Amino acid sequence: LEEYCNVRPALRIVLLGRTGSGKSSTGNTILGIPAFQTDVSPVSITQQCERAYGIVEGHGLQVIDTPGFFDTCLSPEEVCAEVGRCVILSAPGPHAFLLVLQPGRLTTEQHTALDWLSSLFGSHALKYTLLLLTWADQLHGKSAETYLRESKELWEFACRCEGGFHAVDNTRSGEECTVQVQMLLEKISVMVDRNGGGCYTCEMLQHAETAICQVQQRILGEKKQGLEKGEGEGPRVGLDEEKTREEEEARKKAEWENCVVVGL
Repeated sequence: LEEYCNVRPALRIVLLGRTGSGKSSTGNTILGIPAFQTDVSPVSITQQCERAYGIVEGHGLQVIDTPGFFDTCLSPEEVCAEVGRCVILSAPGPHAFLLVLQPGRLTTEQHTALDWLSSLFGSHALKYTLLLLTWADQLHGKSAETYLRESKELWEFACRCEGGFHAVDNTRSGEECTVQVQMLLEKISVMVDRNGGGCYTCEMLQHAETAICQVQQRILGEKKQGLEKGEGEGPRVGLDEEKTREEEEARKKAEWENCVVVGL
């Protein structure tokens, strides 16, 4: 830790993703040490945020591993609360969220995982996000971009991430492993520069929570007024794109809070 404190200012990185996506293995790959526990298990190994430090390519790194979005041992409320704690642990906040996704056929959980980050942290978090494909060997020589472009939803999400996308193979070692980590850190550094060296802060998280609560209350109020006028719950028109996005985030957040996310 003393050596870590004497190098250039740290990059603070948070690993996010569904259970089994390879977050812990990716953390170990980035740091070059077995900092996080990994195991083949039908249940989530990481049930609370874990923090580790290292020095890679002259960068002092702080990496935080988090419980999976669909943790098998925690309720949705517990997952939201614990994952949200990563912002406090990385105070003043993370420079980068790495949303970890395993290649393959998109399941319901994987679709939901793409929305989970914005639902919890707000759409502003995408300014600090990089989509990271693990198990790159499963691409069978296909580039990350080619894979992502095969899905309109995946490609659109990747384009919304300020850090873009990257692929890693956590089974690699030696020079191959070094190169893929170097490329990842370069992309994170470019993203940090675009953000003026800033990070996602506790204030941003609080603002997201407040905004989502306000939108939830507005939606409930509009639905109540509609019912009173005999309008039912039909679609509303005239909403601009930003308002529509806020309402969608509020809906997804409400689903988590009410434990009705498909697959739980």
